[in-house]
Amino acid sequence: MVLNDLLGGELIRGEVHVDGERVDYHWWNRLGLGMEIDLTREQFGPQEIVTGGIVIARPPETEWRRLRQEYELLRDRVLEALNRQQATASSAVLVSRLA
Repeated sequence: MVLNDLLGGELIRGEVHVDGERVDYHWWNRLGLGMEIDLTREQFGPQEIVTGGIVIARPPETEWRRLRQEYELLRDRVLEALNRQQATASSAVLVSRLA
């Protein structure tokens, strides 16, 4: 969801199967030109198979029941790190212009 916040694109949801039975869902992102980015697929063991993958409209945050606090913490930390990185890059450009 954080990647979707930053880059947009589509959210893809597949099913996680163990022994042919759905046990959960897995989400990832599809950006422009069909490029798919899945930052968490390695969390699954060899017995867990992610199947399918359909485009799902992003649910409003007010409807999130699971993992909302974890999402908000990760989003805030990523944005803070990006802001620090941008500030550092801006400072380096300014220093090089003054030199």
